[in-house]
Amino acid sequence: MNMKKIWRMIILLLAISVMPFTATMAQDIEFPELKGFNIDKSYPVYTPDNLWDYINGGADSYNALGFSDLHIADYEKGKNSIKLEIYNHASENLAFGIYAMERAPSYDFFDLGVQGYKEKGLIHFLKGEYYVKLTTYSDKKRILSAMDELAQKTEVMLDGSDEFPASLDLFPEKGKQQYSEMYIADNVMGHEFLEDAFRADYKLDDKRFTIYLFTEKTDDENREMLDQYLSRYELSPGESPGGKFSFKDGYNGYVYIEWSKGIVALISGLKEDDAELANEYFNSISD
Repeated sequence: MNMKKIWRMIILLLAISVMPFTATMAQDIEFPELKGFNIDKSYPVYTPDNLWDYINGGADSYNALGFSDLHIADYEKGKNSIKLEIYNHASENLAFGIYAMERAPSYDFFDLGVQGYKEKGLIHFLKGEYYVKLTTYSDKKRILSAMDELAQKTEVMLDGSDEFPASLDLFPEKGKQQYSEMYIADNVMGHEFLEDAFRADYKLDDKRFTIYLFTEKTDDENREMLDQYLSRYELSPGESPGGKFSFKDGYNGYVYIEWSKGIVALISGLKEDDAELANEYFNSISD
């Protein structure tokens, strides 16, 4: 077992050791009042240990993105009800990761918190470290209106930023596919040593490609990450930022990489003769 895996195991054990305290603190979330509705708060507070009891196999994706705890309440009025779920994650990046994973470009987006969207009988939105879901089976206008009101009250109640992660601003706009931005915590492009990356999909004429931005690590950490990657192809990152690399990744086709101070940019999906286009995007990222 390498040192990286040993440290991850130590961190996991430490997290488990403080989990009862964390769950107790999580009880401090106060559900907003909603006029005319009774609030059922009898749900347990779900943690990484028992999230499977609530969302079954879906728990794996949440836990992979730093899920901390889930608070649930039902707002009931006669035979109608609205369910409010507040998912708390370990960081704003990780909360964005799970939110972005579940959204689709076709949804009806609107301004709530960082971003929200509506579909029939549901409202989902992101606020800081919280991913919030409201759902109802009712199609009555007064219940749907009440759900809108509850979403607004919940957003005000929650602490945290109402801005997207700053790293998303680094993605060039040219050719970027709307709502394609994501955050991947582990196993980026299928490699266990590539982690903590923002990504966005691009389409330019007949070319489709993906840009990954690694912005969360120090230069030393980026050098170590690149060394693990590049050494497989008899390449070396050198000792300091400033290098550009291109090679055929057995899993992901041709790959272009630029290592700058504080950031590693990686482009996959282009061909070997697309170096000029890759450099155009690298220059746009570093500007």
